[in-house]
Amino acid sequence: MPSSAGASGNTIGALPTGVATGLIRTVTGGSADRAFEVDVPETASSGVDTSSDSHDALRSWDVVRSTFGPGEALTFDERYRYAQLPLIDADHPLALAASPDGVYRGGRYAEARLAVVVPVPIERLFVDPIFLSYEADLASAPFAPKLARGIELRRAHRLHATLSSIDADSGFLDWLRTSVGAFTPFRVRLAGPVIGGFNRGRCYLPAIADAFAPIQRAVGGRPAPLVGVGLHHFRDELDAAETAALAAFLERWRDVTLFEWTVTELAVTSTNDDLVLSGRTLARIPLHAVE
Repeated sequence: MPSSAGASGNTIGALPTGVATGLIRTVTGGSADRAFEVDVPETASSGVDTSSDSHDALRSWDVVRSTFGPGEALTFDERYRYAQLPLIDADHPLALAASPDGVYRGGRYAEARLAVVVPVPIERLFVDPIFLSYEADLASAPFAPKLARGIELRRAHRLHATLSSIDADSGFLDWLRTSVGAFTPFRVRLAGPVIGGFNRGRCYLPAIADAFAPIQRAVGGRPAPLVGVGLHHFRDELDAAETAALAAFLERWRDVTLFEWTVTELAVTSTNDDLVLSGRTLARIPLHAVE
């Protein structure tokens, strides 16, 4: 499970901190077309590299990757303040009660949103040696007390990467079982953390797999460039010194593969908030092994 780092700076696991250098896994495959989680806008797709090479897939994230100059501080954007911060701390002075269009209220929306997602096997992720080293480094960082670790624990069992938003109509689950179930198991890798200019306050782990684009096409989802796991969230903005430490942390882990696994099933989820705290699993769709 995620460490409960806070003001005490507790770490998870016994691995030393700051050992990202040289922790490189053997990488399998890459993805040509990727999709952000459902809370990332279509405008993120402009200028994205469409090469199938996994290195180029990571370069695609540079389109949305935030960089921090000397003296700059991490501040929350409006979207984070109305869509996610109210779920972390409804009484936070920066939390916005509603979005400008009124769709979000208290971080939630009235009409449930459905998606095809890749569940992350947390029972394996949170015992993986490289991921534990990453967590230990994160927990000892100067900015760690401002992470919303409680929300991570609440949503750990729902951790996923969204492949495609979908519409619910009569028989849609049977259709998805047929279209998705025809795929065979595939490998996914999680790369080092990214903070974008959108939802500025949320940290994503890029997820990369060759199978993502064909599955997105099979379910008729809207094209989107990136697939990511929204893992960490800040409950408070950072000062310049903390932001400098964050920038160093992001760079230190940027080229590291944190975790790899074989996906044997996808899920169909429904949620009324972007952190999926209200999430429900409507179906699990096994992927058929090659006979």
